[in-house]
Parts: sequence; structure tokens; C-alpha cells
Amino acid sequence: MPIPPGHGFGLFTPTHFIILGVLALLIACLTIVYKHSSDHRRHSIRLVLAIALFASDYAQQIAKGAMHVWNPTVLPLWLCSITTIVTLVDAIHPSRWTRETLYAVGIWAAACALIFADWADRPWFNIFSWQSFLVHAGLFAYPLMLLVTGELVPNWRNLWRVAIILAVAVTPAVIVNHFYGTNFWFLNSGSPGSPLDPLLQATGRWYVPALVVLLGLLWCLLYLPWAPVRRRRLAQEKRRASVDASSDATPAT
Repeated sequence: MPIPPGHGFGLFTPTHFIILGVLALLIACLTIVYKHSSDHRRHSIRLVLAIALFASDYAQQIAKGAMHVWNPTVLPLWLCSITTIVTLVDAIHPSRWTRETLYAVGIWAAACALIFADWADRPWFNIFSWQSFLVHAGLFAYPLMLLVTGELVPNWRNLWRVAIILAVAVTPAVIVNHFYGTNFWFLNSGSPGSPLDPLLQATGRWYVPALVVLLGLLWCLLYLPWAPVRRRRLAQEKRRASVDASSDATPAT
């Protein structure tokens, strides 16, 4: 059933800021617990969180189907829906493919979804509103936990892997957008209240190429701060290897 205008919590309202504050506190607590946990417990936290995010995303579709309000926009083709799948795969079998995607795409996409919530037209106490808030908070928390513990150190050389995943994931979204008039990945128009709206107005038919350029600029901002971190880590690894080699070469007395 459509929600009458004026009943939503609204973007950048006191209610929206309070919710973001509560979620920030929850994310901080989870990250602290994760950082001070053993390797075994960390694996359990990752797995439980990933399963919960994945199950919640698909439970929403079942619930809306049961309520007879399901429509093609609920299909799991949004960028954050793809990220829930990547998160689950990473929790089961982490790799450079999944970890780099979580940083290069997942963490900022989740943050933008929370800040420019396109469900702001719903009441804050609506179950689907909180499902959206909690899922995106979880998608932000997961890579943050890995960053804080050093289990994820971003490497721009892995971006080609991210590009392949994005190309595979965006293809069905483009097809569904064409046939059903949906707006997956905001390829047809920006989310109301987000920077994508003025970008569309400024670029017109060049909107999609502009999105690609914007992503490239965003990646530059995301990866530049990590260059010295990687250099220090490589230097430490070289020193450690040199010390180990020297120890092995020293004859026993």
C-alpha cells in the first residue's frame, strides 16, 4: 500500500540524524568487539553478520510478496544487494576479489545509501525502513572491521578484479531497467536529494559516462591514502625476509 506524502522521516531531518547517530554507535561497538576477538571468533562474527544481511535482503522480497506489494524494483539487482552476496562469499571464502570489492564499492555505497536514504518517504518506525537502515549499516560495518584489524589493506592493483565483478553485476540491471523501467544502480536518474540529481541535470545524455568518471575520481580519493601504508608494509616484509634469510645463513655453533 502506498504511503501518503508527508508521512516519511525525511532526509537530513532530526529523526534522520538521530538514526544515523544510533547506527554509528552500533557500528563502533561491533568494530571494537571484532578487533579484540580471537581469529576464531572473528570468523564467527563475519559469518553471522553476512548470513543475517543476505537473509534480511531476501526476506524483504518474501514479505513484500506476501503483502502483495512486490514489484520489479525489489529484485536483488541494486548495488547494495550485490554487496550482500559478495559479503557472504567473503565470509565463507575470503579472497582479493571479495575484499577489494567490499572496499572499492561496498563501503562507500552503503554509506551513501544511509546518508541519502531513498526510503525517507517511509515512516521511521516502518519495518522496511529499519530493515534498510540495518542492512546498509551492516554492509558498512563489515569492511570497516576488516580495515581496522588490518585484514584488509586496499590495493589499487586489484581494481581490475572489482571492474570485472561490476561489469557482470550491472549487466542484468541494465536489461531489467530497459524492459521494466526500473532504476537499478541509479543508471536512469539519481536518488532524490543525492548529488546524482544535479549530476544528471548537468550532464544530460552523458550521465552514465559521467558516473564512470565519478567512480574513477572516487577510487583515486579512496586509494591515495593507502599508498604509504602499503609501502611501509612492503618495507617491513622485506626487512623481515632479510632477517630470516640472515638467520638461516648463520651456522649453528
